[in-house]
Amino acid sequence: MKKHKRFAIISTLMVVSMLFTACSKQLPDETLPPATSAAVTSESTEASESLTIETEISETAAEEPSHGPFSTAVVTEKVVENNGQLSVVGKDIVNQNGEPIQLRGMSTYGLNGMAGFVNADTVQTLAEDWGCDVIRLAMYTEGNSDGYTQNPDKYFNQACEYMDLCIAQGVYVIIDWHILFDGDPNEHKDMAIDFFSRISAIYGEYPNVIYEICNEPNGMRYDDPDSPVDWDNTIRPYAVDVIDAIRANDPDNIILIGTSNYSRDVDIAAANPIEGENLMYTFHFYAGSHGQEMKDQLQTALDMGLPVFVSEWGTSQASGSGGVYEEESLAWLQMLEENNISWCNWSIGGSVTESSNALKFVSNVLTMEEKLAGHWPDEFISNSGLFVRSILLGTYGDEG
Repeated sequence: MKKHKRFAIISTLMVVSMLFTACSKQLPDETLPPATSAAVTSESTEASESLTIETEISETAAEEPSHGPFSTAVVTEKVVENNGQLSVVGKDIVNQNGEPIQLRGMSTYGLNGMAGFVNADTVQTLAEDWGCDVIRLAMYTEGNSDGYTQNPDKYFNQACEYMDLCIAQGVYVIIDWHILFDGDPNEHKDMAIDFFSRISAIYGEYPNVIYEICNEPNGMRYDDPDSPVDWDNTIRPYAVDVIDAIRANDPDNIILIGTSNYSRDVDIAAANPIEGENLMYTFHFYAGSHGQEMKDQLQTALDMGLPVFVSEWGTSQASGSGGVYEEESLAWLQMLEENNISWCNWSIGGSVTESSNALKFVSNVLTMEEKLAGHWPDEFISNSGLFVRSILLGTYGDEG
């Protein structure tokens, strides 16, 4: 696929979204949680190592907001329609024609703190106005008061609802089992196997779907606090079991596997990879905190033939604060481009005020109705968001 063909500026495109059958109607009743509304949560959870999501976004009165025009569509083609079933050949993702492609897009903040942000309008905006090929749905497994492990019925249905929206829009979608506070993926392995078994049974036939089975393994083992969460003894055995559960229903779609030390140690995973097809390994970086040492780790893994997907990177420091570190971000992105490595930027949505948030969600620039309606004007987009959007659209530097 020619990378910049999708970025041509066009007139406004009106899209009638496809409606998908609710996921709870596609499996026998005994395999599913009770039918519940995929409603917004009013609880709170953490979305970074140091900051907390305010899950109920306050309706702050906008006093005659002044802003420029709302955005319009600049991408005409559907990425999944053009590329179809993805697979991994060597280190590359290739499309249905065997052509290497690089997916680029955005990761949501934690779904359990999004307050209705993910909807047909915002998904359309990310795909058509921002040029996202892929949207990563980050579903926290634990938080300081809410997460999938605390409310699995609710968040299973929510995950299905949001995946349906992405599929209807014609983009690729990563469903991310977002461990962070529960750094050992084995702590909730049974729930992970159950979750991915059901998700793959419902969505395995759609070429849009990519599974991310453990976001950022870290810390010490839950059953042995003196032993670190490492690749060989902790993450790899977990991944083998979850992959088997997915492959029982879906033999083809790509599976992303987290690596040790917050998905940094891809060089260690490269020395003992998992056998199987269409498997990739995740690498995360934040431009303000991570430099040459981590680039060397990534290069080592690539030299060893490991297929890598950067499912999360930020323009900020690792805490989500500071920046935009534009020069450092550009250097990282050049390395990803040269190696055809796909990526998702962290993050979009939620009411946190981290500089890594692509939107100024708590500002009074827009009314709440306008915030959730998408097609945001530039004044509502953060410096990080403006930078990343320009990269996605291939317009970076045009203003100069």
